[in-house]
Amino acid sequence: MERTRRDALRLAGVSVAALAAGCLDDADTPAGTPTDRPTETSTDRPTETPPTNGQLPPDLERVDEPPYDITVPECGDISSDGGGRDPLYLCANMATEPSLSFEQAHTRGSVLADAGLELSDDSSGDELFATLLTEASDLDRVDSEADGETAQLIRETDVDSHAVLVVQTGWGSGSVYPHLKRVEATGDGVHAFGCHSDPCIVTDDFTSRTTAVRFERPETLETGVVSLTVAPDERWNVAAGEGVVSVPGAE
Repeated sequence: MERTRRDALRLAGVSVAALAAGCLDDADTPAGTPTDRPTETSTDRPTETPPTNGQLPPDLERVDEPPYDITVPECGDISSDGGGRDPLYLCANMATEPSLSFEQAHTRGSVLADAGLELSDDSSGDELFATLLTEASDLDRVDSEADGETAQLIRETDVDSHAVLVVQTGWGSGSVYPHLKRVEATGDGVHAFGCHSDPCIVTDDFTSRTTAVRFERPETLETGVVSLTVAPDERWNVAAGEGVVSVPGAE
């Protein structure tokens, strides 16, 4: 698996010379890749108290290939809604069942005050983070200054009947975000499956992206795993409670 092949697949058939205000990039830049990286950064990264066992299942690697076929659509008219193609095409052929009922919201950056990706001088590679919010006290982990749909979804959770899985990826364009398509109950928790969005046109900001998923509580909820397809030949896997993990690149 080569990252150059992944980038080539992401860029199929798209070229945009310039776009209006809003700092939009053309698709000659891979989805989620910035043109400029900020230099003023924070080096402090809080340590999470894991609410799960914090380990991937023994049969799951950090990086593997999606277990389903993916067709990469060409970008058509970039002036149309979605930039010429469905930005969630990486999820198109993913199974939707079995799944607990759930709802989700996404945002740029983080919504948690005590854990997650923090921008630092060495934030150049891909990083991944997941955590479960299962108790009423966990809802207080939301940053007091965070607002919007994602923070609201977490704060309004009834933990007697539901729990929240927070997934965060970095680094790159904020127009790329994690999207979950299925939350499957396992013997001791949940395994969520989804993908990165891959629009034809991306903003040139440099950020992490967070998705919060509120799901119906299964009978047992001790562990959480996320499998996120990020390219036609690449899927990332992370367990809740691992903390921030670095995704190994192609050798």
